[in-house]
Amino acid sequence: MSKNKQGKKHIHILDGMSLYKRDKSPFYWGYLNVGGEIYKKSLKTRDKREAEKFLFEWKSKLLLDKSLNKLNGNLEMDVLKNPVVNNTRRKALMITSSLMGAVTVAGFAVPFLSAWNPSERAKALGASVKFDLSKLEPGAMAVVEWRRTPIFVVHQTPKALENLPKLNNRVTDPVLSEGVARSTNEKFTVLKGVCTHLSCAPKYHPEIEPKAWDEQWLGGFFCPCHGSKFDLAGRVYKGVPAPTNLEVPPHTFEGDTLIIGELT
Repeated sequence: MSKNKQGKKHIHILDGMSLYKRDKSPFYWGYLNVGGEIYKKSLKTRDKREAEKFLFEWKSKLLLDKSLNKLNGNLEMDVLKNPVVNNTRRKALMITSSLMGAVTVAGFAVPFLSAWNPSERAKALGASVKFDLSKLEPGAMAVVEWRRTPIFVVHQTPKALENLPKLNNRVTDPVLSEGVARSTNEKFTVLKGVCTHLSCAPKYHPEIEPKAWDEQWLGGFFCPCHGSKFDLAGRVYKGVPAPTNLEVPPHTFEGDTLIIGELT
């Protein structure tokens, strides 16, 4: 804990991120240093863990806004330098920038694949969604939305399935009764993409190679917010902040179609 020039006590979270209290406010306030720019605001909560969550969400939004502004600025400069711009190319650039922004805020380094289009009202009510698994190559992961929650769909490789049992002693809860992939279809793992520590977004790292957070990494998910790590079946490692495995949502398989949610 440190003090700023006004004597306010700051609770350090990460570099450029902290929480503090103001004399006349019952809520936690957030402090962010993003690219040398200072931001402060009330997070409207008295709960420290909830304040940390809001702080990370706020930073993600600021980074997204900066990324989109930079992309749009580059696009406008391109238009000024080249007055005769192909409209199709401009539309493509705008679509690309929007997609990049979506990936940035979610913190995923994988493509968003979709094979369904439920209405917003249906999503809010928790209607099931369908995904075409034939589009997903071995080793790849798709992120779909169900009940406004990101769902990770991983196409497991034979090597990944071979390695998963080797991690039984390194994870907190091996859940052997659920099967190696924690799914009724061993080729695919379906998980809620929300860290069980503070609801951050873990990143997909399928590579089998030493990592800064694990020299014996066999692929899985790493949450950069607080260092939680999970294997490719979403099982949480021992000694990390996250207390439980990534949750498996209700799902079924019909041929090459994955159905997430309860059948109606």
